[in-house]
Amino acid sequence: MLNKCTNNILKETNFVRNLVSKTTPLGNLTNYSANLTNIDSLDVNNFKYQLRKDKIVLKNKLSAYGIPRIYRCGTIPIDKDIKHVQIVKGQKDNIYYSNMQRCGSVWMCPDCMYKIMKERADNIYRQLTIHKAEKKTVLFVTFTTQHKKNETLKDVKERILKAFNFANTSRAWKEKSKKSKVEFLRVLEVLHGLNGWHPHLHCVFIGNKELINDINTFVRLYKEYLNNKGQLINEHTTKIDKWNGSIDDMSEYLFKGKLELELIGGNLKTQKHGNNFFDLVQKDENIKVKEFISTMKGARQFHHSKNFFTFNIKNDTEILKDDTVKEVLFNIPIKDYKRIRRKGIALSLINEYIHKGNIGIINLLELYKLRSYWIVPEI
Repeated sequence: MLNKCTNNILKETNFVRNLVSKTTPLGNLTNYSANLTNIDSLDVNNFKYQLRKDKIVLKNKLSAYGIPRIYRCGTIPIDKDIKHVQIVKGQKDNIYYSNMQRCGSVWMCPDCMYKIMKERADNIYRQLTIHKAEKKTVLFVTFTTQHKKNETLKDVKERILKAFNFANTSRAWKEKSKKSKVEFLRVLEVLHGLNGWHPHLHCVFIGNKELINDINTFVRLYKEYLNNKGQLINEHTTKIDKWNGSIDDMSEYLFKGKLELELIGGNLKTQKHGNNFFDLVQKDENIKVKEFISTMKGARQFHHSKNFFTFNIKNDTEILKDDTVKEVLFNIPIKDYKRIRRKGIALSLINEYIHKGNIGIINLLELYKLRSYWIVPEI
């Protein structure tokens, strides 16, 4: 159960989320910002501050589900023999603890999810523009499957992936795709709605101009597999759209607004067609949260064919490495830092500094009766 302080944070966050709903996302991958219509810059800073608190609450709650590594993400030093923990500013002006362990969970950690997703989005858009310049056909194809209330996430997820793999490995498709020089990228998304678990696939297919017709072979095979498994096939089973080259369309199709995480909550934002994982955590849907964790742990969110990318891309571990340090802001003696971490305020300390500066750190430490002498720069 959440304590009184946490409940107040959630109330404040809901208020913030209602205000932020008045904004219009730009979908610009260069700064991941939004076009604000009714609020000023001070309000934006308050929104960001409150939403960071929202993420900390979520990560704290997740520790109760047997995955404390999510909550500890970014707060446990890699080097266990260090004498100081550094708060630094990176080349991209991010402020963080240097050389900390990352959980790497793209499904359950709002911090790691955003960092990985942001890098992937940059890579995908860069590659799609290359394909577009080469006059390749780029198609967005969504794959779904019938799902019922009493079905497990594992069963529905396996069915949709098996249907996709059946089509992708069939001889008929291989012959077509070889002629059309087809490459693909697949993104798995999982929601939970009135009819139970709803995993679905957002895919990008690229190839020669023949792809516009050949993709029908893939769709037919996909539907054939589901039909043989007794699944209902209708107009929602698959959807095909031709990409127009827009970065907005690409980011919205593949990431559903998640790239605005730092401003509007991203994956914390409620989806139109169901609840995402973080919604379920906030609503204390314990059974569903546990099922999601056990099923999705280690699952692949992004998958692409061997030659989809024509340049080298980073793996998740490389993406999560801290960017180059530009400036060391504070050196916290390790004994003091351990006290901060034991109080559970390591992440909050960073947030208070970003929003309120030195006084934010001092006030937070005083609240928990911790020393703040290290804030004064050494002469």
